[in-house]
Amino acid sequence: MKKNAFTLAEVLITLGIIGVVAAMTMPVLIQNQREKVVVTQLKKVQSVFSQAFLMAVEVNGMAEDWDIGTEDSSAGAQKLYNIMKPYLLKVEDCNLKKGCFYEGTYKSLNGPSYAWQPSVHSVYARGILADGTAFLFWSAGSGCELDASKDGKGPLSRVCGTIYVDVNGHRKPNRAGVDYFEFLITKNGIYPGGLPGSKSKYGTQCKYNDISNTNGASCTGWVITNGNMDYLKRDISSEWN
Repeated sequence: MKKNAFTLAEVLITLGIIGVVAAMTMPVLIQNQREKVVVTQLKKVQSVFSQAFLMAVEVNGMAEDWDIGTEDSSAGAQKLYNIMKPYLLKVEDCNLKKGCFYEGTYKSLNGPSYAWQPSVHSVYARGILADGTAFLFWSAGSGCELDASKDGKGPLSRVCGTIYVDVNGHRKPNRAGVDYFEFLITKNGIYPGGLPGSKSKYGTQCKYNDISNTNGASCTGWVITNGNMDYLKRDISSEWN
């Protein structure tokens, strides 16, 4: 018995349906893959800096005893960076000079320019890791007395400084919570910014649809802990505070 072949119209309709489905699903698949890359990169970055911190402690003693200058000073940032620098595999070392970090305007998670722009502040020491991650060191001052905790307890109560990273270097999107993140250098080690129990400045700046100019960089804690970037798609505040 002879089988009927598909007509041209049927083939075109089928191809059209396939095209529509692909157009709907491909952007989602691409975005999910991009997020997986960022998650992997961010966890690797934490590991790199954590190992460097431990080696620096082995050689220089406890972090609260380091001479890292005064809070929010270029000299302090340089001192903090120089203590950890020997244990970081770098491809470029700018220190206080510009060039290693994107010098344009960073955006907050959902809109306006981010509050702290690397290009307009001289209190950061800069470099680029071997994998292309750009980083900034900021010093909280000798003694590690900056308290980033809500209750004055735990590792976040003794912060020595901050490391800001751009996981894809100078490339776009240059947006907090998307490729720009922060880590806290405490007297006990390196912690992702935005962990539960952090003060508002350090812990509640990862909000879905919040257009404030400080929103985004503190999404690090969520990414490291949960292995995703769901805050880009939904409100996570009930799960993360």
